[in-house]
Amino acid sequence: MSTMPRRTATQSESTGRIGRKFAYWAALALIADLATKEMAVRVLANQTFVMSDWFSFLLVFNTGAAGGVSLGPYTWLINILATLFTVALVTSVVVPLARVDSRAALAMGLIAGGAAGNLTSLAVESRGVPDFLAMAIPNAVIVFNIADVALWIGAAVLMPVTLGLVRAVREERRAKRLSKQAATA
Repeated sequence: MSTMPRRTATQSESTGRIGRKFAYWAALALIADLATKEMAVRVLANQTFVMSDWFSFLLVFNTGAAGGVSLGPYTWLINILATLFTVALVTSVVVPLARVDSRAALAMGLIAGGAAGNLTSLAVESRGVPDFLAMAIPNAVIVFNIADVALWIGAAVLMPVTLGLVRAVREERRAKRLSKQAATA
């Protein structure tokens, strides 16, 4: 029984094709995020649209890090540097990871696009990153945007990719160990 991921990319899948898939998903997440933020800023300026007991459209501007956490006077700079690092890291590993599991281009594209969306908003919107999707949970309301949704979906898709990679590495080590044992026997 093989422990390789179920959705292994073909050997012939080129770096360019993987890069195009990654760029497509990143651009889609970025454009969707920036367009919906612009619409939210225009439409929700002084109003809230309640859709149900647990969901509404409510505009807030996040000046903190993820989840509105403040990191003191360097919050803005830390956010910029951390996001640039994240996008660089994701971009550097997408091709080798997508050769192991084709879902990696989708996952990494959504992560990079979501990160770029919030980075762009942080850089150009002096009031903070617009968040407008509000979900009520017991004793709190969580407000987020499409970039955050893309990041979370990307992370969720990346989980089985990572597990498959771990299984593949373990299988490769096991095969090498068995090969060494057979050679010494």
